[in-house]
Amino acid sequence: MMKAIVAAMGVCAGSLASGIAHAATFASLDFCADQYVLALADREEIAGVSPHADTEFSYFAEIAKDLPKIRPTAEEILLLSPDLVIRQWGGGYGAGDLLQRFGVPTIEITFGVTFEDARANLLRIGTAMGKADRARLLVERMDRRYDAMKETMRGAASRPTALYITPSGTTSGKGTFIHDVMREAGVENISGDLGSSPWHPVNLEALALHPPDMIVAGFYDLRSRRLDNWSLSRHQFLQRTMAEKPVAYIPSRQIACAAWFVIDAVEEIASIRHQLVSPRASVNGDEE
Repeated sequence: MMKAIVAAMGVCAGSLASGIAHAATFASLDFCADQYVLALADREEIAGVSPHADTEFSYFAEIAKDLPKIRPTAEEILLLSPDLVIRQWGGGYGAGDLLQRFGVPTIEITFGVTFEDARANLLRIGTAMGKADRARLLVERMDRRYDAMKETMRGAASRPTALYITPSGTTSGKGTFIHDVMREAGVENISGDLGSSPWHPVNLEALALHPPDMIVAGFYDLRSRRLDNWSLSRHQFLQRTMAEKPVAYIPSRQIACAAWFVIDAVEEIASIRHQLVSPRASVNGDEE
């Protein structure tokens, strides 16, 4: 069936793709893959990005606004005939193998849970795109910011505890990227060893017995979020805890993908942590 589709498309492919395919060589199939293409490719090299490339949880949404949006289907991709397709999950299981069979080079972003994974993905994708120098520059910038943030942790006697929470009342344990982000920011994830899976509802009893020093709130900025009356985040105890504790609000665009730009979130969490572990200055500038 796919061969028939490709044959039929050949009749109109010339008129549809001739205007862009010769100048645009990269296509991305999901919003995490979009970020690599938007950050590394020249604008005229981008054949198309996913329909979610300019949504509120896309880090480079502004860049993507006027770019062609493509569905992650073999038909659309074959019409564009890009030199390289970048994907993480776009197109579904087996999409990469299918495109490869039709001669479309494809590279997949691995699902990462650590900073090292984010670095490795960026360098690997950058190399595949012929943009290794740009990828290394982004890694170097991230590392410089990370090292500067680490300097603020020098001499800290302890690591404050933190609870990660989303509007649905979900928190994050070990084996997740947000857990590593919190650890790198110098805080201890109180949900790290709780729950039967890495992502699980907040344990209100554990929260009452061992309140965190601060809150890390993710995805609270989403206009598209919908909560029903039974959402755990509506619980009065959880709302009171968030009102009483320092909160690092992390925009969705910074943590929706396990990528290098999460350094923004690390710095925000670290800034709240720094307030908790550093001496507080008086009005006269003297330490209390």
